[in-house]
Amino acid sequence: MDQPLFPLARCDVARVALPLPVDELFEYAVPPELDEHAQPGCRVQVRVRDRRLTGVIVERTAHPQFQGRLLPIESVVDLEPALSTAMLEMLREAATEVICPFGIALATALPAGSAPRTAAGYAITSTGRAALATGAAASSDRSLLEALDRQPRTRSYLRKFGSAKRLDAFERDRLVVRTSLLRPAAARIATIRTANLASGVDVEQAAATLLARAPQQAALLRRIAAEPEIPTRSLLDAFPDAARLLRRLAEHGLVELAEKRVSRDVLGEPLEADCSVSLTPDQSACLEPIVDAIGQSRSETFLLHGVTGSGKTEIYLRAVGEALRAGRQALVLVPEITLTHQILARLRGRFGDGLAVLHSGLRPGERLEQWELLRAGATPIAVGARSALFAPLENLGVIVIDEEHDSAYKNDEGFRYHAREFARRRGAQAGCPIILGSATPSLDTRFAAERGDVKRLVLPKRIGGRPLPAVEIVDLVKERDRSPRGRKVILSLPLRSAITETLADGGQSILFLNRRGFSTAILCFECGATEHCKNCDIALVYHASVQKLRCHYCDFEIPPPDRCSECGAPDAALMGVGTQRVEEEVRSQFPNARIARLDRDTAKKRGFTESVLRGLHDRSIDIVVGTQMVAKGHDFPGVRLVGVVVADVGLHLPDFRAAERTFQLLTQVAGRAGRDAAPGRVIIQTFAPSHYAIQPVLEHDYERFYNEELGHRKGLGYPPFGRLIRALITGPDEAETRSASLELSRLVSAIAVDGSKQQLEVLGPAPAPLARLRGRHRYQLLVKGAPGPLLRAAAETLVKAAAGLAAPLQASVDVNPVSML
Repeated sequence: MDQPLFPLARCDVARVALPLPVDELFEYAVPPELDEHAQPGCRVQVRVRDRRLTGVIVERTAHPQFQGRLLPIESVVDLEPALSTAMLEMLREAATEVICPFGIALATALPAGSAPRTAAGYAITSTGRAALATGAAASSDRSLLEALDRQPRTRSYLRKFGSAKRLDAFERDRLVVRTSLLRPAAARIATIRTANLASGVDVEQAAATLLARAPQQAALLRRIAAEPEIPTRSLLDAFPDAARLLRRLAEHGLVELAEKRVSRDVLGEPLEADCSVSLTPDQSACLEPIVDAIGQSRSETFLLHGVTGSGKTEIYLRAVGEALRAGRQALVLVPEITLTHQILARLRGRFGDGLAVLHSGLRPGERLEQWELLRAGATPIAVGARSALFAPLENLGVIVIDEEHDSAYKNDEGFRYHAREFARRRGAQAGCPIILGSATPSLDTRFAAERGDVKRLVLPKRIGGRPLPAVEIVDLVKERDRSPRGRKVILSLPLRSAITETLADGGQSILFLNRRGFSTAILCFECGATEHCKNCDIALVYHASVQKLRCHYCDFEIPPPDRCSECGAPDAALMGVGTQRVEEEVRSQFPNARIARLDRDTAKKRGFTESVLRGLHDRSIDIVVGTQMVAKGHDFPGVRLVGVVVADVGLHLPDFRAAERTFQLLTQVAGRAGRDAAPGRVIIQTFAPSHYAIQPVLEHDYERFYNEELGHRKGLGYPPFGRLIRALITGPDEAETRSASLELSRLVSAIAVDGSKQQLEVLGPAPAPLARLRGRHRYQLLVKGAPGPLLRAAAETLVKAAAGLAAPLQASVDVNPVSML
């Protein structure tokens, strides 16, 4: 299994980034036969000790840093670079900024499953072959060794020959050796087998001579001649033995068989043409500077700040059209997969099917096909979620980020990039504008506009002069006091009355609750205990559909207990409320209504989300109960009522952005109502009616919330007035985890008081808000300060210390975190 070593004088050297937690490039020799294709941006298979990995060539050099003989590249995966030189450079800069190993960043940017896979396995040694040849191997061992003599096998395959202990014994006796096996990529482009008449074949002459005694072959040959590139599967009805007949015809040189690529349909049913509408004066004023930037190939960031229903999507479509007219490409991002359906429909209606879709809801092969369409230049528009930002578009004319405030644009593991920041890099490299659209911009973006770093464009009114929906706040404390003792308030009287009126008028309703399940927990009346996950410090949630208590983090589940696990009392009650419980209540109160539920549980079924959204659009559904999947970005003209069942979910989380997210979510879901001629209505049920994140929703007053929240942030030095670094330390033993977090705190505190005028504030360590998850204790450490060299040094110190932790302790460092849980 030894590899040849290449002297440096004989060949060139490739510097390869590998998906390993090591921020360095690895040098490999380029064999002469691979020289043509082993170019920067191409993926290659290489050996790292006893493993085979797929990496990306970053550069070629004749002056390696490694002094000695090098292992060779084993194979080149891509005939053409998978990543352009410009993309490599942007990814290198972004990885440096968030302190992520370059190889991990590159792996994130490529389609998942598109590279060959490796698996741990075993191969027979010369000693093992000798044992087989001489008969020294016991008869019970021969079958396993014979299997390995034919080809190396995975450990899981070899289990059928006996226990793992036998395999370990073989390894000790040097009969077998561990190796790394290459497997085909999980993502495969769909193909169909086709048959064609071979060049120069005279069909009738062949039928009369070579096939004179084979009438079926002659008939099949005539069929193929009449229909070039005929799929072989379509021949089975007329020729059940087509496979054998085609082999014979191919052996005679009469037909040629080939695999032809076919694109699977990920766009869905065709739509009616979307006619361009006349712009309002506000829309025209907003579009003008964007068109100017596209025409001048100028990189500029615009904040398109428009109330819900103000026509932001039409601005996006006009900008895309302008880019296409200039012979350039367009990239449109949405925060969630559910939102791709609507923007996709609008783009297809305006520009046809010349676009590609990229998001994690596609199967690996489908996603690879879409990516290849873009790489081949076969389509000028890419639409998708966060990862579509890495689409191979080499002539970008505009980048659109819809709902730019959404936290889903931040990748929270591995390569912790933010789509908004990487989009700015792409815009600068391509010379194109970026449009950040939202009715509730993030405070960071809105503050950047105030500083002049971003140009703010405002759409203050809804299209057609339609009013924003009237908002009513219901105090759940008062509602509970008015209800019979022990009766849970799910739908208050005002909300029930509003649903009744909406149904009578033929309108639709959305009932929003940002919580899955039937209820939050089972609570014991005697001692107040709740049933908790055995792996996480999280209350289990009751799911009525399966009658189980389930953890939403590790998926641990148990049947509802007959007695309290703490005190043994038999009396317990479902406390809180989830989407399943709301759905049950709605069905009970409105038995004749057509009702659907849309949350993460129901959306697991492929196509279910689209069917619910279609039902809302064609008005075959009266009431939808849902989580934030229905809260933003959608345009359903028939929705006249939005009810927020409990507005407080998330408001009191230990996260400095909790108020911002609550205001954004309430404003967004309120904006789903009244988007047609009929006026809309919003009813918000809350235990905190006077909270500063809820009161501005009454008047849809973003500026009021923005100014108040900005004041809170400024006093505490939180973004946008400072930067944050978050270190999360986890381990199975709490004392060891705490000790490690204290050591990281000590190291970074030494930097904070280092003679510089720039000061850093170190908060913690302290148990994370989710103090135990999947059996691991979690401590967090926050570093707060102004951007600059000192904060950078603190981040690098934390990353280095985290890498040095001994297993089973682990730590991750997030520069500019979005989630604090």
